[in-house]
Amino acid sequence: MSKRADRCPTPPHADHAVRAEAPATTDERSEGVLRQAARWVMEAPAERAPLPGGAALYGAGWLAHSNHLPWWGLLTVGAAGTIVSHAMTLNRCGDGLRTWGNAAAAASAGAWLTAADVVGPVAGPSGLMSWIFGGAFGVGYGLHWLGLSGVGRDRGPKRVKGDVPRIDWEAYFDGWGMSGARVISSAATRLGERALISTKGTGKRASTFCTKAMAERIAEDFDTKRSRVILREGDIAGQIEISVRLRDPWAEPILHPLLDDEPEIELPEVADARRPLVIGQDPETGAPLEFVVWDEDGAAHWYIVAIKGGGKTVLLNNVLERLTAADNATVWGIDVSKAKDLRRWRGSGALDLAACGPRERERAVVMLELAAAEVGHRAEHNTAAVFEPRPGHPLHVIVIDEVDALVAPGDVLAQRAVAALKTITSKGRSESVGVIIVGQRGTAAWMGGADIRSNLDRQALLKLARSSEANNAVGEAAVDLPNMAKYGEGKPGVVALTAMGSLTGLGRTFMLKELDDVEELGAGREPSEFEPELLEFWGETYERLKAGDVPATAPAAPVQQPAAAAQAAPAADAQDRPRLFLVPTPTEEEAARVREHSAARWEMFRAVERAATSFVPSGKREQILALIRQDGGARISDIADAIGYSTQHTLRLMQALRDEGDAELRGAGPASRWHATTREPANAGAEHAQ
Repeated sequence: MSKRADRCPTPPHADHAVRAEAPATTDERSEGVLRQAARWVMEAPAERAPLPGGAALYGAGWLAHSNHLPWWGLLTVGAAGTIVSHAMTLNRCGDGLRTWGNAAAAASAGAWLTAADVVGPVAGPSGLMSWIFGGAFGVGYGLHWLGLSGVGRDRGPKRVKGDVPRIDWEAYFDGWGMSGARVISSAATRLGERALISTKGTGKRASTFCTKAMAERIAEDFDTKRSRVILREGDIAGQIEISVRLRDPWAEPILHPLLDDEPEIELPEVADARRPLVIGQDPETGAPLEFVVWDEDGAAHWYIVAIKGGGKTVLLNNVLERLTAADNATVWGIDVSKAKDLRRWRGSGALDLAACGPRERERAVVMLELAAAEVGHRAEHNTAAVFEPRPGHPLHVIVIDEVDALVAPGDVLAQRAVAALKTITSKGRSESVGVIIVGQRGTAAWMGGADIRSNLDRQALLKLARSSEANNAVGEAAVDLPNMAKYGEGKPGVVALTAMGSLTGLGRTFMLKELDDVEELGAGREPSEFEPELLEFWGETYERLKAGDVPATAPAAPVQQPAAAAQAAPAADAQDRPRLFLVPTPTEEEAARVREHSAARWEMFRAVERAATSFVPSGKREQILALIRQDGGARISDIADAIGYSTQHTLRLMQALRDEGDAELRGAGPASRWHATTREPANAGAEHAQ
């Protein structure tokens, strides 16, 4: 159970009562000392484990002599230990000083233990047996320490003083097929070591070394898991970066700084939404894991994807904790599924509006429509190119958890939600209206359609069921990301953050799972108020949402403009609660007919939109299709050069063509190519007509 700091996370502090802690018992103190000793040994087991091992051997001599154990049994055990030690070291390091040194140490330990059993550990003048033990152990440990520093070591990571690993990278290059490579720089990390290597002397391209097979080969040489070896192409051609983690990066969860007595990372009491939000830590470097919600281009649009139990909600709790601590941000929360965590955030008063549970699905839709109307209003009244958040004029973030429950049913409410989300994601960035969408799948259908997915410029990938889910969420750039189905070794909260397909952060989120912790951290926080002109524009609709006054039955007609809807709403009587929209209640037959008609018109609209108003300009579409229809397809870089766009922009166009069914990506890694689909393109009729 996490410890909570004795300081209040939010001002004022005057009324914060410091809780008295009960004094530790003798058992608890003993347990704490043993735990600290074990942790001290595990931080550098190669250097420190022999110390308690020597003490244990001396104690074993006393026990053997006191209990009169048969000397021949101990001698047999010592001989077997010598053989096993020699065989294991020989298999790992090959023939060398270290192999024979370990065998000699095992033989000496067995011989002393046998002698101590027969004559006693303090036999001889002035306790000669104990002096022999101390001298032999001191010499042996000294030689062991020198061996770790590089003397007589043939394979494996070399170490210098302390527990900082120093790997002789060039000793491995021939075995890795990298003869001629050289180390540009290397540095120790908290878990192992990282090196930047030039591959120009190998006669091969750097990309040929960044493969799964190479990572597996490196992992074999260091006797570690495949997921703990990371290979990346360098920023400069002809360079690769290799990171080897020799320790378990996910051994312990990372306590949230506001719940930890001695946090490694300090979080400010008042956050700034214009700066990256700290939601976790990179266990390899110790650097903060940063989640960007606003930059100089405006609000970020995120998609968070993970399987059930992958850590989506915990990540979202960390984001909400920082957003609600900011004085220039306002959060609306939507979760029309179970919404356990979001209900606690709403109960704390930290959220401006929230829609929790299936019964508040219409409330969620109205909230999205108000946010879509906000985009147009801010665009009309904001004279700057980008709306910069400040107190009283906040960054507006809409958080949507379990998005499929909102947009998947295919009814009128789902259509309205999708239409509002399209407006927010396509036009809300410069007006500082952002969204954070959370789901279990990375497909376009799961999040409301290809038009929405193409405008989600940032992704957070946690534990996934399969590596292809990263391709669904990120696209072609996912080939450069770690395999999130295996990278976290099954631990929740391990996340890769991307922006336009480029990796921007890799680490683990703070542990913020307990509902009581969520409610306590949000208590006392108040969202920034919106600008007065926006509140006037929203009118009574916003006030009714604040009061929780939204009908539970879906209206059968599209929403009116917010201000007009508020004026048209009739006064409530004692039997009829106030409604936001003046809509007659349809019969079941009429409602079914409306749903069928709406679904047909929606499909027709989508077909016309794909053919006539595609995200891809018609001239560029023809150029791209001509390239990818060639035998062998075309690489993304070739397509970008041909149409004169950047690689990132071209990638978005190709993803749109894939969503429309005109293109597909085949192959993986450097061998991936875009190809035209076998069926007739979506705009084929227009081409033939010309």
